[in-house]
Amino acid sequence: MPFRDAWLVVGPLLILVGFAAGESVITGIGFAIILIGGVSRYWTRHLFDRVTLRRSLLERRAFVDEPVRLSVQLENRKILPLPWYEWRLALAENVTIDGEQLAAAAAPGFSWLVRRGAIGWYERQQWDFTVRVTERGYHQFGPASMRSADLLGLFPRYHEDNDQDRLIVFPRVFSMEDLGFPADRPFGELKGRNPIFEDPRRIAGVREYREGDPLRRIDWKATARAGDLRSRIYEPSASRQFYLLLNIDTLSHSWEGYLKDELERAVSTAASIAVWAAGSGYAVGLLANGAFPEADRPIRLPPSSATDQLTRILEALAMVQPLTMSDLAEVVHRERGRIAAGSTIIVVASLIPESLAAALRRLADEGHAVFVVSTSDRVDTSLLGEIPTRAIGGAYQRPGVPA
Repeated sequence: MPFRDAWLVVGPLLILVGFAAGESVITGIGFAIILIGGVSRYWTRHLFDRVTLRRSLLERRAFVDEPVRLSVQLENRKILPLPWYEWRLALAENVTIDGEQLAAAAAPGFSWLVRRGAIGWYERQQWDFTVRVTERGYHQFGPASMRSADLLGLFPRYHEDNDQDRLIVFPRVFSMEDLGFPADRPFGELKGRNPIFEDPRRIAGVREYREGDPLRRIDWKATARAGDLRSRIYEPSASRQFYLLLNIDTLSHSWEGYLKDELERAVSTAASIAVWAAGSGYAVGLLANGAFPEADRPIRLPPSSATDQLTRILEALAMVQPLTMSDLAEVVHRERGRIAAGSTIIVVASLIPESLAAALRRLADEGHAVFVVSTSDRVDTSLLGEIPTRAIGGAYQRPGVPA
């Protein structure tokens, strides 16, 4: 029987035997066992009182392989020391720490950052690590755990800290030249760049019907009041809206799985185009047939010129998972009524099924400047009609340049 379970029995028993036999040594041993056991038990019970294990990431966002500082601090704010300790911090896969050999964890997809030592009373210890992440994503730091015991190690204790930190790692971003596009006009002459368009969501008034006016321009309420046909007048707007559409599907059926390299190539290409568009003065938006992690919310960011819009788009692209909510054609169909007239629509895809091609042709027929960027050789351009397409290339596809 281990001492941690037997001391309450052995100690009193030796005291009784010592008194009965008149042996003070045996009695003293019994008292010593009770004293040691009691002190150790008390020490262990209060071992983690006022002991904190804090960790903090200097940055919450980073790019692939960009160094990020991770600080871990252990503090003991009481008189009882920790004669020894071992703390462990769970790190998501693809997270590396310069100069550290991470320990394997039982949970799949995680590893342990481990430190061992001792800490005295009212003492603080701190470690600074340089973290790098080799893949884009939403990477978890934590939970953490700590083990320790009393001075003799008789009563070990285990403490868990379930707090978690997250590091958002953006996709790789390349220049237009690296994608094989001309730097000045990567998509040629875009119709939606400078001309003035009528915005059907902004009605300025009504006028008499003119031959050739489409039916959707007719204001039926005004027609009923006037007794003859009346057409709406829309306010003009200079459209510089740039909608980026990303097809997450890399295979025809979801049950077939996905092609990781092609998905990463598409996400990275979309991020690169978003950076270029924001730098060119466009109001950039993002639409994808996926969902944000831990939320049943589709990836949809309407075009905006806000200062944080590009960061929001890169964050959304960092969180793209291979599982999709629906095919992109359905997402486009739901979004059609919200797309401003004359918008520039760039579609990034490694696969374009017939349903998506039909949805893109409808957008082009409605006057939008539609352009397709193919990230694989499996895009059938014959389905797209007159929609211009371009395959990525350049340094992006040369050996030694990661996808």
